[in-house]
Formats: sequence, structure tokens, C-alpha cells
Amino acid sequence: MSKVWLLLCLAAMPAAAQRFEFWPGAQYDPAIPTIEKILGFAPGDKHATHAGIGRYFEALAAAAPARIRLFEYGQTWEGRRLFYAAISSEANLRRLDEIKAGMKKLSDPRQTPPAAAKPLIDSLPAVISLAYGVHGNEISSPDAAMLTAYHLLAARNDKMTAGILADVVVLIDPLQNPDGRDRFVFNFEQNRGLEPDPSPAAAERAEPWPGGRSNHYLFDMNRDWFAMTQPETRGRVKYMLDWRPLIAVDLHEMGTDSTYFFSPGAAPYNPHLTPEQKEQMDWFGKNNAKWFDKFGWPYFTREVFDEFYPGYGASWPWYYGGMGMTYENASVRGLVVRKSDDSLYTFQESVGKHLCIIW
Repeated sequence: MSKVWLLLCLAAMPAAAQRFEFWPGAQYDPAIPTIEKILGFAPGDKHATHAGIGRYFEALAAAAPARIRLFEYGQTWEGRRLFYAAISSEANLRRLDEIKAGMKKLSDPRQTPPAAAKPLIDSLPAVISLAYGVHGNEISSPDAAMLTAYHLLAARNDKMTAGILADVVVLIDPLQNPDGRDRFVFNFEQNRGLEPDPSPAAAERAEPWPGGRSNHYLFDMNRDWFAMTQPETRGRVKYMLDWRPLIAVDLHEMGTDSTYFFSPGAAPYNPHLTPEQKEQMDWFGKNNAKWFDKFGWPYFTREVFDEFYPGYGASWPWYYGGMGMTYENASVRGLVVRKSDDSLYTFQESVGKHLCIIW
């Protein structure tokens, strides 16, 4: 099983007059439909609805059935379907059931002694989970989920992408909170004018109660992972226990004037985390920092977002033996916003910062 790590935010930051390039220099297979072709707008030009996100993933599955498969895992209180995509090479997709069964065996040393575990480790690809949009008004990550899936399926002559597909099964849950997401999008569309208003006080950015963060019954589902009071959470827990991903990434947003946060998280750490898990957290953080430094983008770690509470989407996976990570991006809460330093920050930029490629 190959080592894997995250390279986040390989998006270009061009001047406003240039066409935004999310992955500099990438060449794409025209047989894989773009977001613009299916939804009628380029990534970051609008906020995709739950229905639009579902339609785009269905188009990807129709275009590349040998490399992507969709799985429904439940419904929200308002009847919107919950699904995730499995993306990998054709060879891996043909043996998905075998891979899933092997990961479950590896997760329980009481049933799988070291002698039986070694051939599984040698033969199985890694399984990674990317989860987006558990807070419905943290808007950039679901659009980045579509872009990530597109890049994995459409990038041509790219050794990194080919290696990902050969060595990893990527599970993409593009929208964990469809009810809250659509609540936010519909409010924004009702209140926006002919042109996006960058004022932080603009009507398009003022969400009426209860806002889009929570689900239908106003639960913050990023606190529900061990209580499991909501159908959305119960469905996710079931498929996570079926797959036992080695790494589970949960993508969020924070204040507009923030930079970018990734692990390690803040103290206190849960006492049940092992020294090996803490070491992994540092290793991933250093690798992320290397790439952020390369592109000259500011970031921080450890200051907030604790590693104590076991009910977060990025902490619950630690307790079956996986590794959970939170990624927090500055939010636009619209299409463009003026930051306190008077600079403009666009939705395109925020989507680009959440483009996740694993290697």
C-alpha cells in the first residue's frame, strides 16, 4: 500500500483580467465533460446547487464509468439524496468489493494477525476520503469537489494523476449538507444584484435566520459524529465503517480575513490519540506547509480547531485507526468580498484553494 499525502491549493492566482487557471499547465481530455458544459457556468462563477452537483457527478459517471462509481448513502430530512463517488483506475474499480473487504480486515488486528495483514498491505490501494460542505454556508468546498473529480478523471499525460488512480481509491462526498447549502444559495440568488457586491454588509451576504450552516433541524452535523442523531450522519458513519479510509479530510471555511488552516490542530489533544497518530499529523502538516511555501501563500496551524472532541468529521476517523484532518479556507460568502485590507477576494480563488489532489 503506497504512502499518500495531500497537496492542497495548486491553483493559480492570476490578475482579474486573465482567465482563472485552477491547475496551471494542465491538459484535459475533451471526452470528460466540464462543469461549464453540464451546469452552464465556469467553476467559481456561481454557486452550484445540490441538484447541479448531483447532475455533474452523474455526467462524470456516464462519461467515465470504468473509473468512477456513485453510491447513494441516504437522504436528508428534506428528501435530498446523499451520495459519494469512488474514483480510481479501471483495475481498482473492477475489484472495489475486494478492496473494501480488505480494508475492513486490516482495521481489526483481532481478526487479522500480522502474517495475514502483510499480503493485504502489499496488494491493496490506499483508500482516502474527501468530505465537503458539512456546513451549508461554507460554500467553496462543494464546488471544489466537482473540480477535484474532474481533474482526476480528465487530466492527460500527468504522472501525478496517473499515480493517484493506480495507488488510491478516492472517495468524494461532495455535499454533506444539501439542505443547508440550498438554503444559502437560494437566499444569495434572491438578494444579489446585477453585479456581485463586495461590501461585507451587502444584502446578498446577510443570511436570515437560521442561515445555511445547519441541516433542516438546525443541527451542526460537525458535532454529531458519535451521537449520530441525524440521518445524514448515520449514513456517513455506515459507509466510513464499510471502507475504513486511511485518511479522512473534512473541508471547511472560516472568516474572510483569515488565511488558511491545516493540521496539526490546537491543544488539547484527545488522550486516546497514539504517539504514532500525532506524528502522522505533524508529517502531513509539514508537507502541506512545503507546498504553501512554494506558492507563497500564508497559512497557520495549531492556533485553533482542537484535537480533543471526538465528534468532528475530522476527528472521528482517528478512533477506528484512520487519520482525520480539517482544512479551513477563508470564506467569500458570495462571489466577491472586500477584505479589511481593501483587497478583493473572489469565489474562484476560494474554490481553487480547496482543490485537493492526493499523492
